[in-house]
Amino acid sequence: MTIKNAEDTVRKTYSSAQEMVGKSVKAWTDLIAVSTDMAYDMVLKNWNYSRSIRGSAEQAIEDAINTQARFAKEMMGVWKDYAESVSDIISKTTRKE
Repeated sequence: MTIKNAEDTVRKTYSSAQEMVGKSVKAWTDLIAVSTDMAYDMVLKNWNYSRSIRGSAEQAIEDAINTQARFAKEMMGVWKDYAESVSDIISKTTRKE
């Protein structure tokens, strides 16, 4: 083996190793880029889902409070009418005597 043959062999081996390392680095870079994109997508989807659930819960609570307020107002009206009718009945009974 001559010096030139040895140099060619080293160059080919080095070039082959350099190409393999380059492909490996590119593969890892692509993997990191894809996994980072996936992670951010998942975080955003979870955030939007949480916001949606929170919004639905807030709407349900608001509806429940509005319903309770309306119910209380109606019941106060019924109670007022009842109290007035009881008062009328009592006043009518006391007048006859």
